[in-house]
Amino acid sequence: MKKFTLFLVLALALAIAAIVYLWSGQEAVRACIVTGDVLNNIALAELPRSTYVKIPGGGRGIPLVKLIEASQPLSGKYSILLMGSDGLFAQLKGDELGGCYIVKKDGAWNTVATKHPVNAGIKDISRIVIADETDSLAAGVSIISQTENLLHLTPGNMFRQQLTCYPYLEGETELEEGYAISLFKQKQVLPLTAVAAEEINSVLVMGKGGEYERFNGAGYLELSNNEINYLHPESKTVVRNIAGAIINPPPLSVMDAYTDSLYYLNKGERVMVILIDGLGYQQFEEARDRGLIPNLAALDAAVKVNTVYKPVTNAGLAAIVTGQPPSVNGIVDRSTREPKVQTIFDLLEAEHKTHILVEGSASILKLNTDTVYSADLYNDGNTDDDVFGNAMAQIEKQPDYLLIHFHGVDDAGHNYGPLAEETMEVLAMVDVYTGLLLKEWTGKVIVVADHGMHFADPEGDHGNFQLEDMFVPYIIN
Repeated sequence: MKKFTLFLVLALALAIAAIVYLWSGQEAVRACIVTGDVLNNIALAELPRSTYVKIPGGGRGIPLVKLIEASQPLSGKYSILLMGSDGLFAQLKGDELGGCYIVKKDGAWNTVATKHPVNAGIKDISRIVIADETDSLAAGVSIISQTENLLHLTPGNMFRQQLTCYPYLEGETELEEGYAISLFKQKQVLPLTAVAAEEINSVLVMGKGGEYERFNGAGYLELSNNEINYLHPESKTVVRNIAGAIINPPPLSVMDAYTDSLYYLNKGERVMVILIDGLGYQQFEEARDRGLIPNLAALDAAVKVNTVYKPVTNAGLAAIVTGQPPSVNGIVDRSTREPKVQTIFDLLEAEHKTHILVEGSASILKLNTDTVYSADLYNDGNTDDDVFGNAMAQIEKQPDYLLIHFHGVDDAGHNYGPLAEETMEVLAMVDVYTGLLLKEWTGKVIVVADHGMHFADPEGDHGNFQLEDMFVPYIIN
């Protein structure tokens, strides 16, 4: 009896061990993730058993449509790339995933496609990539020059580019008494030289966290799961999760309004900054060429400068009053209002110089200055006339520094489009106000915008890394 009991115990133990072995063997497959234009990167090996369903014809697998839903694609229009480890991949339409399953077999992930042609059955899948098909600039990375929107890429669509395998030098080590070693990492990259026809002398890279870095010469775009990084091997620099890059950027930016203001203030001159919200360089050129802004056109020549990312009012205004990019001043988008660094108002306060901000009807940032708000007294949907009246009253006080913020061009651009006649009329009126202000002001004048605007049928919008949003006029008179 004891022998029989012992036999049963051993048999049960062996059975359990066999089950554990078989199940662990199934789990010991090559790594495969869902990535690309998604909110969630999913590792297939980490999915619970409840994810698997019976497949028609036998066996169990993960329904591809459920896998994609769990990854949360960035839009409702996308393609699926089933990437094999041998370099072969199949592209499926996002709305034609019925009958597709991912199964574990022979230590790898394979496709079973019951409703697609047989070559949809990719073996040994290394990645399942979601590639956005909307052409939206709201996500991904844009490469622009001063005159052209060159390329927009999402992480998913970058898998369809002609990438180069680049041996990136990670570091070098040498023993005091021994040999040296260089450590490289193979990276999949897209050279910027493949994007632009012009010679690349410099590149300005901006990250989605507000990073702002200039580089000499061209670098590379690196695909890293569902992010795109910028590599500059010469300086051994990596900017992660970038928003875009400007090839051969202007030498100046909106941050120079801070530097130039302090320069003239330190020379004993008074400074008036006129901020025309939402005035892109293309809008400025259009109005100037049509003779709509004679007062602005009569000033010293406007130069094209870039703003910061994200091209929205909070970030642009913060860059203008701090002279620092968003990653430093802390104002990356509309969600934050209090700069992390001192502003020009803080510096002037410490030097006992007078400073005033004339705003529209609401506060944009929390700033240490006397702020004059301009309610829409005539209820005409535009505060520019109120801003002008308040600015004229403040000029009489002869402050050392006066910042005047006109909002009408931005408001009209949103309602009608950046180049619409209604928007041009508002800009023409701001030009009239500017001419009258100049007659009363004795000192330096700086005219700048916080961001531009692109046409978004049927109105206008901004916030993208694109030519229309990123370049604005800059005038010192």
